[in-house]
Amino acid sequence: MTTPAFPHGSGFSDDPGGGPPPHQHTVTLSAPGDLLASVPALLGFRPARSIVAVCLSGERNPSVGAVMRHDLVLSGGDVPTPPMYAALGQFATVCEREQATGVLLVLVDDRFTDPAAIALDELSAIVEEFEELLDFTPTELLDVFVTAEIAAGREWFSLLGGGECGAQSDPTSSRVALARVVEGRAIRSSREELEATIEVGPVLERMQIAALIERGRQSSLLRRELAGRSATPERGHRLELELVLTHVARVSSGERLLAPEYAELALALENVTVRDSALALAVGPYADDAEQLWILLARNLPDPERANPAALLGYSAYLRGDGPFAGIALAAALDSEPGHVLATLLDGALHSGLRPTEVRGLADVGYERAEAIGVVLPR
Repeated sequence: MTTPAFPHGSGFSDDPGGGPPPHQHTVTLSAPGDLLASVPALLGFRPARSIVAVCLSGERNPSVGAVMRHDLVLSGGDVPTPPMYAALGQFATVCEREQATGVLLVLVDDRFTDPAAIALDELSAIVEEFEELLDFTPTELLDVFVTAEIAAGREWFSLLGGGECGAQSDPTSSRVALARVVEGRAIRSSREELEATIEVGPVLERMQIAALIERGRQSSLLRRELAGRSATPERGHRLELELVLTHVARVSSGERLLAPEYAELALALENVTVRDSALALAVGPYADDAEQLWILLARNLPDPERANPAALLGYSAYLRGDGPFAGIALAAALDSEPGHVLATLLDGALHSGLRPTEVRGLADVGYERAEAIGVVLPR
């Protein structure tokens, strides 16, 4: 599985004077050990059995751009496995889109603790395949680092050049990690811990909510149809959007949702006008509260109803630059409802390496949809 991420504005330079724009944190990574220690902060979790690509932009003082991760799937042979061919192709596509001047690969696998278990032929084949793909881009493969684990003191070695080696610094005290903490963003111990954020809740509770949804769906559709025939067709949309906004406000107060309320929210989000309007919440002052509501709904709604809040959660994470969490949320949406239009659109953009700024327009659409039904959302 691929984990995409976005430009972090972390200076990768021996010269701190050439850092990123003023609104970004300046982080100097002057040695491979520092780079390896920064990977959990760049991804948002500590990778295991992974291949990580770190794009760099700029010649004299390169800065960290897109960061990507994929499961490291090895066979012990002398050619890359099919998943590796696919992942490397995707990495190269993003490098080209980013116009990255350089890229670093990090191979993390606990099996590498035993030198005899390291399939150097296969790893070399992965590197050669990636270099061939990069021949069609402006990006140069600068180095490939191999380690058993991202942890303080863990040894690493380079597959390129003179076989440089060393020990990692402490990931928890890396400057990238500190910058992430300043931004209020957690670093998970694993991708599984990140996935657990929206892990589905108890089956019986979800079944109860599903029954309430089915019981209320016909009346919900009828109300919508009657409102559409009235002199004020936007009123029905407005009431459903206001229901969602009320619950966004309640999240911050810590109020617990009851099963009937979960059902009401699920039905409200089935209204495309309401769901699209809710996209605007990802950029307003209530973005954090809205995200918490989407998490609650994604955990507790049945399939396929959980797809809508999961897609909204994915968009919110996407816009704030948390590619890994966005990918997990969008995968949950598509697992709940394969072919979900919004989730499919966002997932495609995410895996194509589109930056958050390039999908910001969807939030503007949300504002427009809300205004059209008489709701002015805060900016």
